[in-house]
Amino acid sequence: MRFSKGREGVGLLIGVATLLSAFLPNSMFLILLCLLAFGMARELGKALGVSEISYLAPLVLVLAVLGVELGIAGVLLLAFLFAYLRWSLDYLSKAVLVLIYAGFLPMFLYMVKSQSSWELIKLVFFAYAVDTASYYAGKLFGKRPLAVRLSPKKTWEGLAGGMLGGALFFYLINKPIPLAVPLVLIALAGDLFKSFIKRQVGIKDFSNLLGEHGGLVDRFDSVLLVAIFWKFL
Repeated sequence: MRFSKGREGVGLLIGVATLLSAFLPNSMFLILLCLLAFGMARELGKALGVSEISYLAPLVLVLAVLGVELGIAGVLLLAFLFAYLRWSLDYLSKAVLVLIYAGFLPMFLYMVKSQSSWELIKLVFFAYAVDTASYYAGKLFGKRPLAVRLSPKKTWEGLAGGMLGGALFFYLINKPIPLAVPLVLIALAGDLFKSFIKRQVGIKDFSNLLGEHGGLVDRFDSVLLVAIFWKFL
């Protein structure tokens, strides 16, 4: 079985970048998140045909950090403004999706970072451990498709590998192992949610920014959803 060195190399760079960014002051980390929010919004907005809305994702993120209610209001009002100017209900729904996904959800990464830099590292590397274990288990042993319409390459064997990887990671960081199960499923849901959008618009990846890892949306799909629940551990 052959595996791509490019994939491992990019994955290592992402891991190093995560370690470095986790120990930035909160203000600088927020700036980094704003760049991430813009990048994800640009990819998602381009795929959905509402790329102009991407410039507002960092603003939504800052509003959400100041207060969850401000973030929600920002999503709705800004999406409505752009949809009104184009007089399109379809644009409204797509703009809301982009601003929630790329602008509002990164707020939970900021919340985890504010709690502890080490918690942010644990969160991100949990998602990476699950993704990596699922990928290689699927490559080596995958035979039974998990969700053909959403992601043809995903298998039940890959999911089992992800469960094992998540449980092992929780054991290593001294967190309750049974809690890894729902979080692995949440990570999977984040991946399938992204895949649903890609299948609907007919693209393989949101961009080639990260090589075989795809774009920012492709890389951070699981992390964003898991971050919502990480504070409850």
